[in-house]
Amino acid sequence: MAESLDNKTPETETPRLVLRTYRATDFPHVDHMFVSNYFALVPEGVRRKLWSPATWVVWFAVYSYLLMIVPVLLGGMDFPSWADTVLKLFFTFSWGAIGFAALFIITDQFDTQDRVEYARQNDMKDPEVYYLNWNKKEVEVEDAPKGSSEKKQVTFDKDAKPATEIIRERKPESEQTPSHFWVLSMDGEPCGMVGLAINKDTVFDQRPAQLAPWQKIGAGLFRRYNFSVPKFLDTPPKVEPKVFSKAHGPRTATLTRLTVKYDYQNCGLSTLLVNRALSWANENGIDRVYAETNEMMMAAEQILEKRHGFKRINKKSTGWFGQYEAEWECNVKEWVAKHEDQTKEAFKKT
Repeated sequence: MAESLDNKTPETETPRLVLRTYRATDFPHVDHMFVSNYFALVPEGVRRKLWSPATWVVWFAVYSYLLMIVPVLLGGMDFPSWADTVLKLFFTFSWGAIGFAALFIITDQFDTQDRVEYARQNDMKDPEVYYLNWNKKEVEVEDAPKGSSEKKQVTFDKDAKPATEIIRERKPESEQTPSHFWVLSMDGEPCGMVGLAINKDTVFDQRPAQLAPWQKIGAGLFRRYNFSVPKFLDTPPKVEPKVFSKAHGPRTATLTRLTVKYDYQNCGLSTLLVNRALSWANENGIDRVYAETNEMMMAAEQILEKRHGFKRINKKSTGWFGQYEAEWECNVKEWVAKHEDQTKEAFKKT
């Protein structure tokens, strides 16, 4: 079912702006939109690190050391008196540029990359399975003609595996939840998305074991100079499986993956997406909707708090340089009382 968000469009015309349920064919667009938008948040992540006292403590500690070694470097050499000042200025501007570049690289290549892959290996790997109550299983392809008793390809290679294909089927009704995933399209091109996740059981991180940041840096340096990478730099540490999403309590859900394509931001489309998710929550008897943000999502936090009445209920530090994760909560009944009329005017079934 598609829903037009332009109530001025005649019934006989195809609406320009359509909000609909996610389809498997949307995956390339949704994946690209998610990745590109997340990396667009890198400047915000750098800015948050610049606000962190730890960043400035490290910067000034190294800067002070550089100034202290200036007399040592110039000692015993016949340089003019102004050479000391010039070298200090050089260290000042050089360390400023290097420090900023380091913050950008850490944010882009470590923080953002890790969070993107974290999502892509879990709920964004297959939104139909995670949000839309589908099961996916791998079955052997029957190579024999229809009606034949043969079910596998005969081979003399004991290590060969029979051909397989992916089969999708709906979960049994008893296992289904009212979770959902929507795609917003403009003139047929996906330009936004949002999910509402409801998990009966705890979901664990599906990513393979990851190298620690220091291992990635060390391995990168070895490869850069064409050296063999030592095993201890190429072997991920053994850790307990990380919880991706805790089981939801009764009548609760989590708002996820709120994304609007960069070209369409600041047009109110995020409000339409949140309105649809919270309306769906109300229609399915959900009382409280939660959301999670991090230090790179200041714009999303403003949307949730100021436009939709979400309240921050928890905030925990996840790093020394301003990284954090925050949890937000919205009372669906209170939201409906305030936004129901506005939502009904915006949506029109087609």
